Amino acid sequence: MWKEIEYSQLSEAAKQSLVLEVNLLRELRHDNIVRYYDRIVDKTCSTLYIVMEYCEGGDLASYIKKMRASQCVAVLFLLSLLQVLEEYAF
Repeated sequence: MWKEIEYSQLSEAAKQSLVLEVNLLRELRHDNIVRYYDRIVDKTCSTLYIVMEYCEGGDLASYIKKMRASQCVAVLFLLSLLQVLEEYAF
């Protein structure tokens, strides 16, 4: 799997942050962190590809969105349940 970043529109500060991210990923080794393998720079398209370990469950952003949706459903369910219990308690 790879992360594709088109860098031509990035500010110089953002480009520096990108370089720092790649350098940091290259050094990290932990079971709970996606493994970095390599980077490929396509200068003709101004695109950086960060080659990483495949994550079966998807990326972190998708997981967070999914969990927020699940939490919202749970909260709505609990609120509905509390309203019903409130009606019977009084």
